[in-house]
Amino acid sequence: PSDIVITILSQKEGYHSAQANFLKKSILESADALQKDHPHVVLSHEIDDEEISRGSWTFYPLIPMLATKYADSQWYFFCLENTAIRLEKLLTTLAAFNSSSDMWLGHVLRDKERTIIHHFRDTKKSLKYPNLVSGFAISQSLMKTLNERLANEGFPVDQFSIDAPHEFALYIYNDGNGTRLTHSTAFCVVPRRKCATYPKLFYRCGEPVSTDKIFFAVKTFDENHGTRIPILQQTWLKLAKNHALFSNKEDPNLKDIVVVADTKKGHCLKTFEMLQYANKIAEEKGFDWIVVADDDTIISIARLSRLLSCYNPNDSVAIGERYGFYARDPSGYDYLTGGAGLVLSASLVNEIVTSETCTCPTPTTPDDMYLFGNCLQKLGYPPIHSIMFHQARPNDYADKLLASQEPLSFHQFWVIDPIKVYVLWFADDDDGFESHPLHPEL
Repeated sequence: PSDIVITILSQKEGYHSAQANFLKKSILESADALQKDHPHVVLSHEIDDEEISRGSWTFYPLIPMLATKYADSQWYFFCLENTAIRLEKLLTTLAAFNSSSDMWLGHVLRDKERTIIHHFRDTKKSLKYPNLVSGFAISQSLMKTLNERLANEGFPVDQFSIDAPHEFALYIYNDGNGTRLTHSTAFCVVPRRKCATYPKLFYRCGEPVSTDKIFFAVKTFDENHGTRIPILQQTWLKLAKNHALFSNKEDPNLKDIVVVADTKKGHCLKTFEMLQYANKIAEEKGFDWIVVADDDTIISIARLSRLLSCYNPNDSVAIGERYGFYARDPSGYDYLTGGAGLVLSASLVNEIVTSETCTCPTPTTPDDMYLFGNCLQKLGYPPIHSIMFHQARPNDYADKLLASQEPLSFHQFWVIDPIKVYVLWFADDDDGFESHPLHPEL
């Protein structure tokens, strides 16, 4: 096993670091049971070098370090903190392949149609990319090839990092001059006896957080009052006991409107005023959590409440789907994308709205990039990535990727029936969840 390096893409926050350390402990105990040397196990959140840790979730910064520090290793395996690893089967799987040739192995995903999260890449080209939670392995030869290429060309200069495994696969494929991902049935989507790896589904850490402790802030505007808002009212908003609709105009048909700044794009000032209102009402009502969502975000309240059982609301916590803006550059940052919905601890909301650091540069500055990215970086709180949040529609993701998760949100009503999406993905969980009279907070 000393011939393999296992890199766990981990996060510093307590719940996530505990999951990563549990996986590391399991790997080392498996090696002991097999009476083999311990494999090298790297937790990315423990890397002190800022040049390596910055944007490490996009893989590139890790390559030079791994290729140099563990140059004699035959295989380099990458996974998430919720990847289950059967070490003996993983070693047997890798032993069947030649590490002296440029090769990487994983569970292959392909796009069904052109999708915004992959920049509408032509699906006829059929790029194969890995299901990260199933893990993937890079041979010694390919690692050397990648390291040499990065040394010669530098890191790719990507303005936005969205789906890191897909973008990394594009880089390795190198317009047909590189290496295509090889599918291995040992890297599984669901656990089976033959699996070397598989995703561990989410288990709550305690009792689900009551919706009495959560305030939901929905961003909308007057043209959507009669179209999108009724859909939310028929689906998840009926379980969001404490909520407000933040819009540019009052509406006699909607009693839960709060009028905020009217911004045509970017929406930084609008969202900042939403947070100011949420901070005030959280202090008055004792809310622990603030959920920020668009009026075309579809959410499972039950799954969200279970997820929040793993976090401490007294900490400064921001949870959602992470994107990167020049993620590997010192001037860049990670941010939580707004359409997927995101959750902030009330204590963090208070810091954001009372800190001069987070005042919007302009009313139309992109709200998620600034308030839930640049601002968080200045305050010293890295956004927490959860694979349960989704910025796009279900059909924008590979079926097997969604089968590896327990999604709690999707975004956009374009060319879909959002009520059917809610019924298919979330209604069964939500139907059994607590239901009490609504309390629109005005």
